[in-house]
Amino acid sequence: MVSPQEYQEQLIKFRYLKEQRDMYQSQLEIINASRANVRNSKNTLENLKEGVKENDEILVPIGGIVNIKASIKEPEKVLLAVNQDVVIEKDLASAIEFLDKIIEQHNKQVEFLGTQLQNLDINLNKISQVIQRDILQK
Repeated sequence: MVSPQEYQEQLIKFRYLKEQRDMYQSQLEIINASRANVRNSKNTLENLKEGVKENDEILVPIGGIVNIKASIKEPEKVLLAVNQDVVIEKDLASAIEFLDKIIEQHNKQVEFLGTQLQNLDINLNKISQVIQRDILQK
């Protein structure tokens, strides 16, 4: 049986690790959503490569459920927002390559976060067992 102070320490440690796990889980969800968005963009670029010509009409989403009609001016060029303040022009192949690198970064982040979550789960299970054992012994 553990002392009341050790029991409290285990509870504090459990809560801390649980908060850390929740934070990593939130980050994982954000990365997965971003990765899905980048993959969707890549698929769209690949479709552009296969059959969109100059002056073809497309629908451009402008927010929510609203779209406007637009005409393609340069189907072989795209604009990439690399951060909040910088937009660069690239040809389709370079843009796809750029998106592949982002997807690869996201894959590494997902792998890292998955490992962290597994380690936290192992530690949380160990602490939970200690706490439950102490409760049952009282």
